[in-house]
Amino acid sequence: MAKKATISVFGTKPENAIVVPELPLAVRNNCQSGKWTIGDEEYGSKLSMTILKFSKFFGSLGQTHNTLWGQIWFVAESGELPKGVVMVTYIKGRSLSDFNRLVASVQARGIEPAEGIFIPEFLKHSGQKPDETGVLKPINYYSLKWDWLERSEWESLEQAAAVLSDSQNLSRMIDLESTTNMVCLDNLPPHEIACLMAAYSNGHDSQNGDLALPGGESEAVDSEAQMAPAF
Repeated sequence: MAKKATISVFGTKPENAIVVPELPLAVRNNCQSGKWTIGDEEYGSKLSMTILKFSKFFGSLGQTHNTLWGQIWFVAESGELPKGVVMVTYIKGRSLSDFNRLVASVQARGIEPAEGIFIPEFLKHSGQKPDETGVLKPINYYSLKWDWLERSEWESLEQAAAVLSDSQNLSRMIDLESTTNMVCLDNLPPHEIACLMAAYSNGHDSQNGDLALPGGESEAVDSEAQMAPAF
């Protein structure tokens, strides 16, 4: 019997492992529809996740300019999003504030939050937004309300740890496209962060790709179409 031909172009996922795509798989938490989306594909509103990495950014993304962002690299534990794949999403405003509240409350219990499971839920709000003629119109939009559960099984956390221990995987967890008009704040001292945010809140434009750190250093990194109002 002839041997079956094989071909290897993209490779396959090893058993009991997590895929880290060569190009970031950006997931949008759509604040207009209250659903998770990748490109034009919707993946429902339900999700629980293991978080592998969190970073703070300042800058512009989609239609939201010069604001504070949280960048979350995660693996879906439940919901309709792909499983066993590292993805990235961005949160701001109410969603980021509530995420920070949750992380601090879990830390206060003497627990590393990343050891548990994060559960974001879309919370509906009502408000007003001017139309193209300047007339205020009623709108509905969503933010993320965050919950946290202790983990009952540890296999997925062990897989996540394996991802983070591989330097090649870490090099792929950079979202250059989405952060084109952003600066990472993770290693900046508080006074430099304050100066940066104050400067761009007073009329500087971060949409031309030259968002710079105080002192002339510059860093860029992510992009995703956020069409909802800034909460």
